[in-house]
Amino acid sequence: MTSAIPAERVADVLLQAGYRRIGAPLQVAGLTFDVAGAFVGIDHSADLIVIGDMATDGERKVVQQIDGIARELDVMRSRRSLTTVIVGPRPTGKALESLAQVSRVLAVGEAIDPADLRDRLAILLPLELPDSLSADRDLGAGEDLTLPDRPIAADLVEASKFGADAVQKCFHDALNGIFEPDVEDDRDDQETLE
Repeated sequence: MTSAIPAERVADVLLQAGYRRIGAPLQVAGLTFDVAGAFVGIDHSADLIVIGDMATDGERKVVQQIDGIARELDVMRSRRSLTTVIVGPRPTGKALESLAQVSRVLAVGEAIDPADLRDRLAILLPLELPDSLSADRDLGAGEDLTLPDRPIAADLVEASKFGADAVQKCFHDALNGIFEPDVEDDRDDQETLE
């Protein structure tokens, strides 16, 4: 489903990413703000995301609303970061400077192309990892793991059960073992010199 209003297209993407919509009008510290949309992160983000619609509300109103929200968050000593998503015409000059002083600003324009919109909002969205290219290279994919016939391979896999530090120590011990002189070789060298 594609919404016709740019602010609603942004809202759809944020909702799909797991953000929770705050009812309109937005209330912060007892003050009411009439914004195009507001969202908060649930698990992965503590952001307060406010959508400002430059085409509908105008540059001046959007700047005043965002500035007011930022001031109220500051008065409340909120730890939430403020992100402003601007739909419609991109703010310029003093308006952009004013917004940037109090929030992170993401201008998405008319947000017509869904892929472009996701790209513009990527910093707010969870990272999507591609599927593994080869199941035999994905250690978590199968239950049987075929290891090369080398003792170090088994040692490293066993150390991986205890975390990255254990793997690093195992690897360093193996490297140190390679470069340590063999005691018998030292004796042979000493006998040759005598």
